[in-house]
Amino acid sequence: MTRTLQLGLVAVLVATCATAAGPAVAAPQGFVTAGVARAAAAPGAPVPAVVDGLTAFGHRMAGRDDASGTNWVMSPLSVAYLFAMARAGAGGDTAAQIDRLFGFPAAGTPEAFNALDRQLARPGGPLRAANALWAQPGLPIGEPFLRTLAAQYGTGVRTVDFGSPGATDAIDAWVRAQTNGRIRKLFDRLSPDTRAVLANAIYFKGEWRTPFRGTEPDATFTVADGSTVRAPMMREPVAASYAEGPGWRAVELPYSEGDYAMWVLLPDPSGAPADLLAPDVLAAVGAGLRPTVVDVSLPKWEFGTDIDLLAALNDLGATALTDFSGINPDLTLDQAVHRANITVDEEGTEAAAASGMAFTVSAGPMPEVAFRADRPFAFAIVHTPSRTPAFIGTVANPAA
Repeated sequence: MTRTLQLGLVAVLVATCATAAGPAVAAPQGFVTAGVARAAAAPGAPVPAVVDGLTAFGHRMAGRDDASGTNWVMSPLSVAYLFAMARAGAGGDTAAQIDRLFGFPAAGTPEAFNALDRQLARPGGPLRAANALWAQPGLPIGEPFLRTLAAQYGTGVRTVDFGSPGATDAIDAWVRAQTNGRIRKLFDRLSPDTRAVLANAIYFKGEWRTPFRGTEPDATFTVADGSTVRAPMMREPVAASYAEGPGWRAVELPYSEGDYAMWVLLPDPSGAPADLLAPDVLAAVGAGLRPTVVDVSLPKWEFGTDIDLLAALNDLGATALTDFSGINPDLTLDQAVHRANITVDEEGTEAAAASGMAFTVSAGPMPEVAFRADRPFAFAIVHTPSRTPAFIGTVANPAA
């Protein structure tokens, strides 16, 4: 996690849009989408439930990771995309824990993400999202899982030899392409036993509807411990929307394209910025915004955050992310990561995020018996069909 200035505010990118294991197929060479076309958006898809769930998840992550004096950024949308795809191949307690963690509805999660994607990532808009699955050639992948990825998440399976150095290069090249080079790599390293990787990438670039033209080059910024630092401050009278409530004030800064705006949420001096990301506060902000002209003073910022998702989700109660039999019954989730960064300046905002899960082959069943040869023992090299001892011996002192 990059440590720079602690901003005494929270910035939120807001989209103001209208509102089991089965047959497996071996991953073939190249890129395939299971022969299934992308489905049309389902009119009754539970999009509001999915949005409520990922909003609450983002708040829980902010509360876990927000530390005094530390900048922090993540994309709850990217992480939710990733786990929604994984949920299509999950079973048992794993499926139940993912549903609880993200607030996914009992039915219709893939359809909801398909419909939401069509609202958020419209052609020519400021946000784009992409999903991907890589698998070892010949690895059997659950056919229902592949069909869901193709129909609802717009992706198929790519093959890559995880035993070669080119595997991470191929994945990182995809991430760089989808994030305009802002995310340079997804995993620090992959285990030699990796057999599949699931990923999401999100890129946003929007220009302010009203750019900032004034700048205070040496303004005072009060950090969390009460001390002050000097930082450049942008300033502009903006035709925007403003709201305030108990312990907070908020301004909505619209972008010039698409239905997007940044909500800047300022707590009272004694308040914690992460608290303002609570779903009830965000709902109050949305309901309370009223058009006005606001004299906005806002610092520029640029930083990034890396998150070990397995550790974070374990802290949030997801301790049994072990059953992804709908993808392949022999896979074990080895690591899950999230990287995000953001730049905000006089002209607008550029932000990117990538989330990934790496699966290895299972280590096998837990041992039922412990056998520790830590005292003198005998050995025999035996032809097992005839039980003929070809060699026998004893070990009295292996260090002699």
